[in-house]
Amino acid sequence: MPRKPQVKLTEVVSVAFETNGRGYLGFIVELPGAYIRGRTEKGAIAKVSQEVHLYLKWLSVRYEHDYKVQVVQRHQSSLTVEDADSEILLETDKAMMEKEEFRNLGDLVWLSGETFVQLYTGATFKDWIDASRIRKTFYGDNPKTIQEIFRHVKNCQYYYLSRINITEKIEGDFLTIRKFCLEKLEELFHKSNNSLTLEVDDELWTLKKVLRRFIWHDRIHGKAIVRILKRQSQLGVIAEYEDPFHFNIG
Repeated sequence: MPRKPQVKLTEVVSVAFETNGRGYLGFIVELPGAYIRGRTEKGAIAKVSQEVHLYLKWLSVRYEHDYKVQVVQRHQSSLTVEDADSEILLETDKAMMEKEEFRNLGDLVWLSGETFVQLYTGATFKDWIDASRIRKTFYGDNPKTIQEIFRHVKNCQYYYLSRINITEKIEGDFLTIRKFCLEKLEELFHKSNNSLTLEVDDELWTLKKVLRRFIWHDRIHGKAIVRILKRQSQLGVIAEYEDPFHFNIG
């Protein structure tokens, strides 16, 4: 059974940045899946404190203070980073893991999936079209309803498995698939820990990166759902909504 995930923070928060010159995407190293975005690096850094606070609130961990920021890595990318396309392999993505670290990452991935399903389940009008979201992205049409976002995240679970040459699939709901993915990742961990670095479609992947990306993908699309819910509330479509990630969209 998954346990309550643990995180370790000091007064200094490490950030790894990816940019194409038109936008900056930063990953908070100590909090797998936590991220910040901005048109400039400075603008993104200004959001670190809030992202740390919201991530810790999601985990029911007390927020201690404002954290200092240290940029530990910069990656130049040709991808549409301003549209949240990402390829960076963090230095920590390459590190070998003790069993406890892998277990904790797995617990985070599971909790993230549970929270995403809770967010989706709590929405009343899942097929309500948010016209502001109608546009093209690097992966095709931008999902414009809560249902489309949920379906995208559900199906992308198999995409992340494929990055480390796992092509098996099963039928099932979101969490059944998430459980299957974690079982396959655990098999790989016991076989080779985090020693494999695979290049797929010109991008480098490790087991640890896949785990981090699961959480990040849940969070970035979870925020999109909360924005739709907030718009529904502003327009009087719904009276209130639940935000189990505690994104606190302004």
